[in-house]
Amino acid sequence: MKIVEDLDSRSVGMETAPTASANGSPLYVQYIGHYYANPKYSIERERLDSFLLAYSLRGKGELTYRDKVYPLDKGTAFMIDCREYHRYRNIADDIWEFAWVHFHGRMAEDYVQPFMKYGGPVTDAEAAQGADQIRAIMQAMKQVDERSGLLGSLQLIGLVNGLLLQAMRGKLQEERVPAYIAQAKMSLEKRLRESFRLDDWAREFSLSKYHLSREFKRYTGYSPYEYLLNVRLRAAKDLLRTTDLTVEEIARQAGFSNATQFIHMFKQKESMTPLQFRKAWRGL
Repeated sequence: MKIVEDLDSRSVGMETAPTASANGSPLYVQYIGHYYANPKYSIERERLDSFLLAYSLRGKGELTYRDKVYPLDKGTAFMIDCREYHRYRNIADDIWEFAWVHFHGRMAEDYVQPFMKYGGPVTDAEAAQGADQIRAIMQAMKQVDERSGLLGSLQLIGLVNGLLLQAMRGKLQEERVPAYIAQAKMSLEKRLRESFRLDDWAREFSLSKYHLSREFKRYTGYSPYEYLLNVRLRAAKDLLRTTDLTVEEIARQAGFSNATQFIHMFKQKESMTPLQFRKAWRGL
């Protein structure tokens, strides 16, 4: 571990002590700041039980993570798991300005993993807006009480969600989902009450079932069977909430082959039976 905190006097940072209520939150702040890093600034470490989000505002930095090197130009952001080896530093002869927050929480890893999937650890970002949000979190955290901890946690969740959405938009624009994928989704939704055969479905688009299945999962995150199951379960839940139909009739209308299959799949996905779901929604 090598740390050279060569910082300009304008740099500010603060360590926070999570309150009891914030400590159980999905995310909570550990350390937070806004740095003006001089040319010798360099942080190299691993096995730090923390996650780091940072926005690059001016100058030029560099991140090494998972055996790759990434430029940190103005208008970029990165988010990493600090338990893994990482290094970030100033690589210019002038100030590198960046706003940052170390965070943790029971859902911290659940945010970092999809961020990596959608183009992380570095992505283009609205860095100035991110820095404003970090300053707002710092202001909230200055008041050390239960309210400030919860407020900081809520603002942090908004910050991390915003960065994840920016990364997702960039990835989708980069990949440009083919028109036939949207058509394939509509085709599956129309098959709600029909038996489904992969060959017949692929024939509609003059594609091999292997190619269509692979591309469908690439762009939707689901196999055709998983997607159709979700469509059927969504229809079934709507019928359970809004009608008094029997489980057998709902199974038929939602496209399941029989009530036994429906109950099994419903319980697997929802962790309750269809009737328990209906009673919960009706307050019984």
